[in-house]
Amino acid sequence: MNEQNDFPYIGKDILGFRYNAAYPPNTAKFGTTYGGYPNNARQVLFYDFAVQGYDVEFSYHGKKYHLLFEPDHSALCDENYNKEHESFSNPIELIENLSIEGSKLIDIIDELEDVEPE
Repeated sequence: MNEQNDFPYIGKDILGFRYNAAYPPNTAKFGTTYGGYPNNARQVLFYDFAVQGYDVEFSYHGKKYHLLFEPDHSALCDENYNKEHESFSNPIELIENLSIEGSKLIDIIDELEDVEPE
């Protein structure tokens, strides 16, 4: 994603590296294995998806889900990223508000499996 198009939750550290200011990494607490997050799911969603702009695939209770990143919105999509089922103004809004099997994605984030950037 181009810097001038960054979402408001994207901050820059003292070296100029972009990070998620809404859900910042904490390397002092969690180390560097997952970029300062406690697990892979949080690193992929909070950094790879929300900051770097990668599409994401994950499983929950055996079902695959696909998240699309676009410069002006994010969406839950089909497996080919062609059809948007539900869209949000940005990745953080999606993470906080997308309902998966009756639960918000943010509330089940630590239960996700096979979380990978595409």
